[in-house]
Amino acid sequence: MSELTKRINQFFKLATRKEVQEIKNEIYISEHLEKVFTMYYIEKKSIDYIADVTGYGVTKINRDLRLLREKINKLL
Repeated sequence: MSELTKRINQFFKLATRKEVQEIKNEIYISEHLEKVFTMYYIEKKSIDYIADVTGYGVTKINRDLRLLREKINKLL
């Protein structure tokens, strides 16, 4: 796991719901990425579950999460 991933995951473990909502509101993302963000970081759903629900493959969801982490990192 990369340092960036560890840093982002640690933030979401300790962050309040208000802080998470502020991050979500400050990043510019598509509707799909917003859904992935909500399911992964707020609802704590697994990548396999997200792939199933959205109809995309696990690889696509991993790429989406990488993009989200890059955007979130700029705000932390």
